[in-house]
Amino acid sequence: MSTIPKTDSVLSASAEPSETAPVDSLSSDMDRPDGYVELGYGTFIPAGGPGDCTGSAYVFIGTVDGESITEVLLPDNLVDMGPRTFAQGEVGYDDQGRIATYTVAAGDVEGVIGDRLGLYNGDAIGMLNGHKGYEPIQPGEVLVINPELVPSFQYEDPYN
Repeated sequence: MSTIPKTDSVLSASAEPSETAPVDSLSSDMDRPDGYVELGYGTFIPAGGPGDCTGSAYVFIGTVDGESITEVLLPDNLVDMGPRTFAQGEVGYDDQGRIATYTVAAGDVEGVIGDRLGLYNGDAIGMLNGHKGYEPIQPGEVLVINPELVPSFQYEDPYN
């Protein structure tokens, strides 16, 4: 079985998404739907982003060549579009001003936190932080949003 190779453009918070699929990936330009960009690992999401986000980001959790990979595939730095119903928590930044963590407030919901931060699949935030699908996030919990920016982060698969 073939795997999709990891590309350097996926790792950089300042990297722009590819408008065409890499030559050595399992996809081709013919596979990319109009209006979508490929972020890596065969992941396609709509081009552009909500609100002030220049493009949506995507939480990737998977295995490539037997290695567990967890990262945020970024077209640009995440943008906090501000508190809203079900996403009232506090955003944490690294020393370069990039969004790294999120502290959960009472009533917060993963998908809405994702919407607030321009994450296309914000509902994956819980799993990234060790929650099974049915386990709710808790007020006061500090969630890692971008594993690359939290050196102490260790992903633990909640299903293993």
